[in-house]
Amino acid sequence: MIIAIAVVVPLLIIIVAILTAWWFKKKKNNGENIGRTWQIGGEGFPKLESRQFSYNDLKKITNQFKTSIGTGGFGSVYLGLLEDGVQVAVKMHSNMSAQGAKELLAEAASLTRVHHKNLVSLMGYCIDENCMALVYEYMQGGNLHDKLTDNDRPLAWKQRLRIAYESAQGLEYLHKACNPPLIHRDVKTTNILLTKNLEAKLADFGLSRVFNNDAVVTHVSTRVVGTPGYVDPEYYLSNQLSTKSDVFSFGVVLLELITGRRPVVAGLDEGNLVQWVHQRLSEGDIKSIVDPKMQDGFDINSVWKVTNLACKCTEFTSSERPTMTAVVAELKESLDLESSAAEMHTGATSLITDVSHDSLEISFQSGMPAASGPSVR
Repeated sequence: MIIAIAVVVPLLIIIVAILTAWWFKKKKNNGENIGRTWQIGGEGFPKLESRQFSYNDLKKITNQFKTSIGTGGFGSVYLGLLEDGVQVAVKMHSNMSAQGAKELLAEAASLTRVHHKNLVSLMGYCIDENCMALVYEYMQGGNLHDKLTDNDRPLAWKQRLRIAYESAQGLEYLHKACNPPLIHRDVKTTNILLTKNLEAKLADFGLSRVFNNDAVVTHVSTRVVGTPGYVDPEYYLSNQLSTKSDVFSFGVVLLELITGRRPVVAGLDEGNLVQWVHQRLSEGDIKSIVDPKMQDGFDINSVWKVTNLACKCTEFTSSERPTMTAVVAELKESLDLESSAAEMHTGATSLITDVSHDSLEISFQSGMPAASGPSVR
């Protein structure tokens, strides 16, 4: 028995070692094959007009990959600094991630054909046999999800409205200005990035798909991908993708901006944010859904308008949802409504201050004793 164990155990160790070595070699070869495909310009190779970096360049601009600012299925994202002082985000593909390579290729292909102020810009790339990476503009303000969960510096309603309006413009560009249209497929608060001045830009095109939007084809059959809570239920059930799938996801983002809640919350009786909001609105109670961090700093008519828009965006049937062009127009109206309300409030406050000041002077003067004239000797 002891002899048998002595023979079997080393044999198992050798087998495991061989399989491990084979697996790592396979992973490495996969990375090399992808690198060669990019270098040679094989099928699906994106025409990149941006700057090309070497792996050594990336090590230098990231200070040996010192500061990680995010992770994903593709690998890690690092903060970098170019020689001209411009900060960048370096998205590295890990050879350990089979999913990441495909997403990175898709993102590169998408970013090279889109140019809009509300979409992140691709600044460069790296294609080595042992390295694949994208270099894009660094968004100092972080992402919308983190801003919504910041209790110390909560976003005001007007700031939320502007972020919604700007990110909607980026999504409208993908659907309307790109030819053929581009479906993002992963619209969510973590993929809406912000500058230090809170200007919004849509990011992460790793799951995007080209959409043949002609008179005949209105949907694309594809495997369901996306983030729970944001996925279009019609797409989930039918595998039929359309631009209205992005509209549904954006509607969920609008509800997050209004409520400050996440799309899926464990223990929530209504199941998800969309159902929870619909339940509260059916009771005619809109103030109960508004993020308490905003306190009373909003115009209720503006909130009603955006809530109604969000409900239309999250209709179960895609044909009943608005286009992103219609969404942009309604958000612009809501933003104007909020601005007008704020101006009226400022004017009223100024008037009250002036009236109070005049009243104070009158009260003060009426309370003064009559002045005595010079005495006659």
